[in-house]
Amino acid sequence: MPRRLLILIAVAAGLLALAVWARARDVGSPSGGWSPPRLAFGERRAGGAVPGDPQLDWGVVSCTVDEALGEDPGRLLARNEEDGTAVSAASGRTLTLTLAPGEWHVTWRGAGIGRQTQSRRLGLVELDEGQVERCIIGGSGWTVSGNVLDDRGEPEVGAIVEGCDAEVLSGEAGRFALTVTRGDCLVRAWSTDGLLRRPSEPLYFDAFDPPVSPTFRVPGGEIGGVGLGLLGSAEGLHVNLVAPGGPGDLADVALGDIIVAVDGAATAGWSVVHGVEVITGTPGTRIRLRIRRGTEESELDLVRARIGDTNSVVVDTGSPE
Repeated sequence: MPRRLLILIAVAAGLLALAVWARARDVGSPSGGWSPPRLAFGERRAGGAVPGDPQLDWGVVSCTVDEALGEDPGRLLARNEEDGTAVSAASGRTLTLTLAPGEWHVTWRGAGIGRQTQSRRLGLVELDEGQVERCIIGGSGWTVSGNVLDDRGEPEVGAIVEGCDAEVLSGEAGRFALTVTRGDCLVRAWSTDGLLRRPSEPLYFDAFDPPVSPTFRVPGGEIGGVGLGLLGSAEGLHVNLVAPGGPGDLADVALGDIIVAVDGAATAGWSVVHGVEVITGTPGTRIRLRIRRGTEESELDLVRARIGDTNSVVVDTGSPE
């Protein structure tokens, strides 16, 4: 065999062996669900990463802490629910986490104003490779401001805007400013009429991507209902309030009864909000409820009516429908 051919075979065999070794090295990964990055994001270190050069394998969450919260910037934490991995960062006013791609629940914990411990759930962040998510942790939280209109496009004054454990009324021209201290939740507006209210379509609030001046549209005019407060459950809508003199009261609906169907539609698993949307309507219109009391069921044909003469509203699970 010619000498040149032998040399070429030896070189090819060496390159093949080197490729096999490199692949075996890259495939290996430490326990705990982590895989080493093939290309780091900037300078990797124990406290996180220094964003800089583009990267392929990792994502970054970076939040700046408002100086109004005090000298201690606190700590940023992320937890991956899929494999239980937890990562934290606590260094400087910009808290940076370098995370493997996936879904992470991110929380900020700090001493806060007046040295009182605070914890804010920033929300669920779904990171892709190379993605960088940023947020600002303010001393007073985040403000969602916008306006509320009725179904004719006219400003709705006095509408309730609530979500993220906060609530406010819309003012002149239907404007509102809702300050929240946690993200990853729903915000919605409610039109009110006496003791009744009807919801708008909800808005998902994310502290990493807050909405810009949202507009809520709520049903205008008078609201009619049957005068029952409800609790949602797997069985149906449990009655936990009966307004005196309301259609439900006049039909002898009692506390503990369960509405199992509305106009023929089964209510099992309904939320209270959905129950409000279906049961309320124009005063004077009819609605049919199927009521379960113990083991017996009965059909009631009711006429919706305005409930109460006051603007006080029972929130959420106690809202009369």
